[in-house]
Amino acid sequence: MAETPKRIGKYEVRSSLGAGAMATVYQAYDPVIERALAIKVLDKRRLEQHEASVVLARFNIEARAAGRLHHPNIVTVFDCGEDGDLAFLVMECVFGQPLTAFLRAEDFRAEPDKVCEIILQVLAALAYSHAQGVIHRDIKPSNIMVSREGVIKITDFGVARLESSQLTQVGDVIGTPAYMAPEQFAGERADARTDLYGVAVIFYELLTRRLPFDGPNNAVIMQRVFTTRAVPPSEVNPLISAVLDPVVLRGLAKEPAERFQSAHEFERAVREAMAAGLLPPAPAGAPAGPRIASGVLKAVREGPTVARGASTPRDDKTLVEVHGTPATARQATNEAGAAKGAPAPRSRARLLFVDDETRILTALQALFRGNYEVVVCDDPRRAVELIKSTHFHVLVSDQRMPGMLGVELLRMAREISPRTVRILLTGYSDLASIVGSINEGEVWRFVNKPWDAQVIQETIAEAVSLAAALPDVPAWRLPPAPRFEEAVLALDPQGGLWQALHDALGREHAVVRARNVEEAVTALREREVAVLVADLDSDRPSVRTLLHLVKREFPQILALGVTDAMDSSMLIEFINQTQIHRFLNKPVAAQRLEDQVRSALNRYRTLRATPALAQVQQRVQTPKEQPPAAKGLLARLKRIRSHFGFGS
Repeated sequence: MAETPKRIGKYEVRSSLGAGAMATVYQAYDPVIERALAIKVLDKRRLEQHEASVVLARFNIEARAAGRLHHPNIVTVFDCGEDGDLAFLVMECVFGQPLTAFLRAEDFRAEPDKVCEIILQVLAALAYSHAQGVIHRDIKPSNIMVSREGVIKITDFGVARLESSQLTQVGDVIGTPAYMAPEQFAGERADARTDLYGVAVIFYELLTRRLPFDGPNNAVIMQRVFTTRAVPPSEVNPLISAVLDPVVLRGLAKEPAERFQSAHEFERAVREAMAAGLLPPAPAGAPAGPRIASGVLKAVREGPTVARGASTPRDDKTLVEVHGTPATARQATNEAGAAKGAPAPRSRARLLFVDDETRILTALQALFRGNYEVVVCDDPRRAVELIKSTHFHVLVSDQRMPGMLGVELLRMAREISPRTVRILLTGYSDLASIVGSINEGEVWRFVNKPWDAQVIQETIAEAVSLAAALPDVPAWRLPPAPRFEEAVLALDPQGGLWQALHDALGREHAVVRARNVEEAVTALREREVAVLVADLDSDRPSVRTLLHLVKREFPQILALGVTDAMDSSMLIEFINQTQIHRFLNKPVAAQRLEDQVRSALNRYRTLRATPALAQVQQRVQTPKEQPPAAKGLLARLKRIRSHFGFGS
């Protein structure tokens, strides 16, 4: 394409992002919905007559394949069409780089945990893609984008096979040689296990900085793929343990039947390896890493043994090693607190920070140790043991850690110590992790890395204030009864949510539908509402304002958001500004919707009976911009609050 077009269809072209043999990708802008996009453009004039039909058919395959996939780790396709001689595909614009750039610029050989996190995101995307009947067939680093936030996005489904498509027949050889499975070289039918082979090649390459099968030309590569056994990754890279060897080698098996049979099975194997430990044992006499020593839990339980400030020889059985700074058992006790449930002075509330990066823990400890009792831990499994034995007012956890994800740690902390206020500190905008931390860990607030010191200090201070006021009460459970006073309100312009809720809960609760914010306010005035289920994709600014103000005035009302948006920053705003109780992705299965609403109804009863617990729900951030009607809406909600006797 000689010149960059100014417009393609209704889209304004801003700049060129890259060009391939057949297509060019531009950054573009949709003026209607004010969104940055990427447009993949195929100039039909550049195609030879004999290849035009096949190339255009594959372009159409990409549109159909990616267009049916809506997953946080797959580039979303919004539109496709033709404009004169141009065929185009409109996609999500990922601001980042392909994985090939990371392979050139970064050496992951000493960081197998990060490699595993990349692979887990790829496998999550493929598990979803395969469930939708889409086989990618060209999994390679150049087709995997890494956003600025560290989120993996699979792209380029141009050679995908759809279960409903007969375009690609047995005998076609499609793919990129270094990442092709034996059956692809043989021209046999590709299936999900073919994609998993490509993942295993990338896994090997990230761990070792070399390909398992390489050569000077495609013929040599093909011969080695068919006949050579890959050298185990740990023999190539001595910085990793052998625990990943059987995982990677199984993924590279010659016969599809000997590989992982699904992405979920591959994922489980990776997680089990992570739990077993990815680094080799330290040589004898090597300095200990920044982990909580085995004697800490014993010191916490038994109480002080050395006076604060005393100088003692280093003893790994009685020290907490934090960033090279030893702390005595007495200091460990002061930091971890007394026996579980024992009160602490508000000014010396106990904080637990969990992160696998020592520089992060060092910075957090320095920032907060002057005002709080601070424990830092770079092993989430040890953190669980600490939470079992000690009451922490606030838990701040990273998301991506070897051995256990932050979502799992937060979920376990919620069950072990429900009075601990939980905060997710993360440099990633991984949508699945964000939703999981809300739905499973019930996170109170998100703080992004790199953090603003004032913001994180204010957030921790507010969390400590909340935690100190929370009573220790058992969760309430709905008793069997024919009818309840509380209503379930569905803010649902289309009516599908309301119908599903009415069918499931209509005999026990009034299920009310509101088509817009005004009708929702009317419903709140007319009856006591326990759960508000809101379609977040309809008039989003007004819905967010309503949920924010409802949470301020009626903190005991639980809000469930239903959305098909793939925007992680939007979800973070909703949880920080509205304390959404659960996020549900469209389309929502009726049983899942019912289960989540029943869970929210139970929580409502607990909050209604113990107003102090609702303070956590009430403390929400104020949006930077609110619509002009917000003040009037707030006044109306305050009058409703007074009417129902919820206090001034």
